Amino acid sequence: MRKICLAIALFAQHFAWPIHGEQWKPLEQYLNSGPTYVGPIDGTGDGRDAGEQGYKPLSDIPATAAPIMAPEPVPITNITSNPRLLKPTPLTPREMEFARTAWAYFEQNTHPATGLVPSVRKFKSMTLWDEGGYFLALVSAHKLGIISRSEAVNRLSKAIGSLAALPLYKDVVPNKAYNIEKLIMTDYANKPKPEGIGYSALDIMRLMSGLLVAGQEFPELFPYIQLIVQRWDLNALAMNDRFAGVAILHKKYAKKVQEGRIGYEQYAGVTGSILGLPVSQAYHYAPILRWQQYYDIRLPADNRTARTHGVSAVTTSEPFLLEALEYGWRDESYAVASAVFAAHLFRYNQTGQLTALSEDHIKGPPYFAYNGILVDHEPFKSVTASRKDVSNKRGISAKASFGWWALTRHPYTEKLLNEIAQLQTAEGWMAGLFEHDMSKNEILTLNTNAMILESLHYKAFGPLYTF
Repeated sequence: MRKICLAIALFAQHFAWPIHGEQWKPLEQYLNSGPTYVGPIDGTGDGRDAGEQGYKPLSDIPATAAPIMAPEPVPITNITSNPRLLKPTPLTPREMEFARTAWAYFEQNTHPATGLVPSVRKFKSMTLWDEGGYFLALVSAHKLGIISRSEAVNRLSKAIGSLAALPLYKDVVPNKAYNIEKLIMTDYANKPKPEGIGYSALDIMRLMSGLLVAGQEFPELFPYIQLIVQRWDLNALAMNDRFAGVAILHKKYAKKVQEGRIGYEQYAGVTGSILGLPVSQAYHYAPILRWQQYYDIRLPADNRTARTHGVSAVTTSEPFLLEALEYGWRDESYAVASAVFAAHLFRYNQTGQLTALSEDHIKGPPYFAYNGILVDHEPFKSVTASRKDVSNKRGISAKASFGWWALTRHPYTEKLLNEIAQLQTAEGWMAGLFEHDMSKNEILTLNTNAMILESLHYKAFGPLYTF
């Protein structure tokens, strides 16, 4: 804990904590190889909150068959410029309208007493992942001139005070879910669970990302943020140089499990490294990266699959977008993220289907889906947290569309934004469009609107956190 507090103190003095450890070989040298971490069994099956079973050797992975070709698709080239060289540019009036639409979600859903925001509109439940998104959205809205500094500080002060009052799981770190009104531990259905349902290291790292950015933008609040962190034992989140959380198995037994799969683990690894946590294996892609041939492109994947480790791995846009929007590009992430974006372009060029894949809430069953360019070895599949195939609910994600647009300024992303512009409402942005009939996924969520604000901030100012 002393090490973590020291890292935060250094941050307060505007020093950058060194986040680059040992040198790694070029990613190409790790094709279909690399060491594999072995952890305990976990029945939750969540791509962010995932435990592992004993390792089994990988068999040879055959190339995937070519996708069905659509008649005369509109070609879009893969590269127009190096996204890492893009300079911030002021938002247009249309883009400012987009930002105000996203902020409307927070204006209308912030709880007046606690200052916290629900993960989904009119559902008084939150996760730390989403509250981290709220802090990042709030800083974005302030810097874009949507809210004043005094409003931003007042909002943050109230929310930070509520975080300080949260009961902790086993008096160690925050629970996975809370009721935003009563500040009590709950399950994901918002039912009271006085003993808690475990904790998610990755969720806590996203909250810490929001707190780091908020403390940097509003240094007068930093002492209060530090008091919160000192109350939590963040060292409990690390195990064997990776992240670990606690899952409740069979509704009874608590089990400490390794957390995170490709993208999510590395995104959290950046935050953990800033905080001084011993998570060097989570920070790097090389230990888990494999590439899978798909027609004439390669898809980046996690070598820990359902067959080898008992839990599926999903390659999807969100973690790559979040890392770049919040921390900027690093070489490792850029190499993998570029392949994820290229897969979107390839599918569009071959099928004519606009593609922007991410994890997303869904209005109605199955309520939540991971839309991946790859799920284990299966390309362009959508699954639930328990890995049920729900590809009939695959969507064009609003937040992924904005994220790729802000980070690449690629002509293809303009097509995405023009298509999803219909998702604006007076209450915020809807989550997306269903591919099968282009109908609206009408659910309103914190994460969608937070990522849209982060994206617009990036376009205007660059990454949220300054090293």
